[in-house]
Amino acid sequence: MKIFKIDNKSDFNLLCKEIEPHKVAINIMQKKSNLNFFYIKDIKAPAANILKQDALSIGADLVVKKDVILGAELSNALLIVNDKQVEILSKKEMAQDFGLKELAKFLKQNFKKPKKPLIMGVVNINEDSFNEASRVNVKNGIERIEKQISDGATYIDLGGVSSRPGSKYCGSKEEFRRIKDIIEQIYKLNLYEKAKFSLDSFDEYSLEFALNHGFSMINDISAKLTLCKLAKKYNAQYCLIHMKGDPTTMQKEPKYEDLIFEIDSFFENCLEQIDKYSLKDVVLDVGIGFGKTAKDNMFLIKHLEHFLHFDLPLLVGASRKSVINNYFKSDIKDRLAGSLYLHLKAFENGATIIRTHDVYEHSQMFALDGAMRDLSIW
Repeated sequence: MKIFKIDNKSDFNLLCKEIEPHKVAINIMQKKSNLNFFYIKDIKAPAANILKQDALSIGADLVVKKDVILGAELSNALLIVNDKQVEILSKKEMAQDFGLKELAKFLKQNFKKPKKPLIMGVVNINEDSFNEASRVNVKNGIERIEKQISDGATYIDLGGVSSRPGSKYCGSKEEFRRIKDIIEQIYKLNLYEKAKFSLDSFDEYSLEFALNHGFSMINDISAKLTLCKLAKKYNAQYCLIHMKGDPTTMQKEPKYEDLIFEIDSFFENCLEQIDKYSLKDVVLDVGIGFGKTAKDNMFLIKHLEHFLHFDLPLLVGASRKSVINNYFKSDIKDRLAGSLYLHLKAFENGATIIRTHDVYEHSQMFALDGAMRDLSIW
């Protein structure tokens, strides 16, 4: 007998191919192979005590404040359960009071992570985007786009205006002047057949022009939900981003009472309105750098999995942003390593689309990550 301590993130199905258990056993045991943490804020003492006993009865557990059993009014709690236990516990709590029915509904939601990331290359046809290296003109812009596609980009995100902190909108006419020629070239060269093109804009005139020329995504930093009508008209993807304030104000120190809850509520309220347009293809972006502190940005990437409950693709763009500089002093041109790290963590925690200035390097990283994930024991 030989014994090995292996990575607990190893692919369960690949391991089973090596072991060859019964097929029925695979389905049962796979649900036991993934451990979940659910952090519960302000749970009432009766609910905590009921949940604790129900969790223990199925082999799960609940970490609670030490005096909850004595009737402490409120507590924070950590529910530790595997996938199989989630199924059982959610059924049990549907029969309980004290808010546990709402917990049961949340536990039943899907938190499925993507198998592989999709890379979105950034191309800025303006003179004020924060990363100078991303700025292009029509001629070298086409060259940049073609290279990003060959380097592995599934998406190309074109921006005619900057949304960096402190930037001011140049106006609809100026934005259209900047993007018109390069969009016409993209269309003429049929590049939209090789990748999905999005326009980083909230201007209806520019967006409709792009959608009429092969673009298939609206990347709307304004959360101007009226643009959903345009997305519906052209059967385009709509990316909804969370931003605290706007580019002219988000340099100020943002304050959140509860970061995840506030963003979750924002998405929930917006999606209720978006439902009226019957859009089939919506992407959520938590807005790294958009009115958030460096700690906020790190926190969101670490706990990104929470937002999977909306059952929609998540987009993360931390490319060369100031969050990196906060933890390791660096110029924008020297933040590739930090970008790669944050984007790898974002993918591991649930992001489907990774928006980056550095397509080649990200393709290389994710190729190795995918190869590592595909390894079994031997």
